[in-house]
Amino acid sequence: MLLDDGTILTGTSPDFLNSSTTLCHEAEPYCAAFRLDRRILASVCLHRFEDGRHVVLSPCGVCRERLAGHGPDVLVAVPGSSDGTEVRWVTLREALPHYWLTVIPEEVPDWVRN
Repeated sequence: MLLDDGTILTGTSPDFLNSSTTLCHEAEPYCAAFRLDRRILASVCLHRFEDGRHVVLSPCGVCRERLAGHGPDVLVAVPGSSDGTEVRWVTLREALPHYWLTVIPEEVPDWVRN
């Protein structure tokens, strides 16, 4: 993740025996950004196969929710090719065009209203 002061944060998560207890690898840098009181500008998630290949993973729904607190212009990496080996950058608004909270006016973040 890229923060608004230029800091780059990385994260990982161990494999847990019970898959319901796993964490997104992005959880660690999300928490660090919060702890540092910094905004997230961009996020990329890569998966490394045992043979060393890497592919780009689009942010899951949970990660999109976590990023939503940083506004619609956060850049997120999505696969730029069918095999996932190329990066394409889109804004969170593009990745999440129908944000669920827009139908609850008293809860809507300011960026949704703009």
